[in-house]
Amino acid sequence: MGMYDSFYDEDSECPKCHAKITSDWQTKHLQSHMESWRKGDFLQYRKLETIPEEERKRKYGDTALAFAPLFRRTENYLSDAPLLLNGKVPVHESCDGCKAWLEAYAKITNGRFAGIVEVEAEGEEKELVIIKPEANAKTLREEFERRLSHIQGSCAHEKAEWMNVKRAPSHSLGRGLVCLRCEKVLQTRRK
Repeated sequence: MGMYDSFYDEDSECPKCHAKITSDWQTKHLQSHMESWRKGDFLQYRKLETIPEEERKRKYGDTALAFAPLFRRTENYLSDAPLLLNGKVPVHESCDGCKAWLEAYAKITNGRFAGIVEVEAEGEEKELVIIKPEANAKTLREEFERRLSHIQGSCAHEKAEWMNVKRAPSHSLGRGLVCLRCEKVLQTRRK
């Protein structure tokens, strides 16, 4: 059995006998920290904190203290970034009704668990699917500007030349001292 993470979707059902799946769908495709997510939950691990010794004794008694948990999950996440922004995490479970082995995906949308999809009885093990956001002119421009600013910020600007600088065709800004490596305009002179 070992360590795993799990997803719970109250709407999931067996495609073979149509029984509701009442237990968590398990996966080992993430970091296997025994985290469980429900529909709408943010896909990130939560921080752990030590349970104070007095609280453990009060809750479990001296006789069961050796078996009492040492840690508990907090409401704080390890990171503000989700483990997966958009994609499908392979999960599996067995049906209590017909005992079929079920393979499916936990669908992740905008960093949140959206539900169990593509359930198959006795199907092949599924692969992790990462869905990249759809590209359009705006997202491509933003990505280009982000990468270019990183290059320009780390460039030493060792070689530069004076040249004509234009904001757009037929809209001259004058002459500029431009880095030949990163194309950053270092100085400008109006005509």
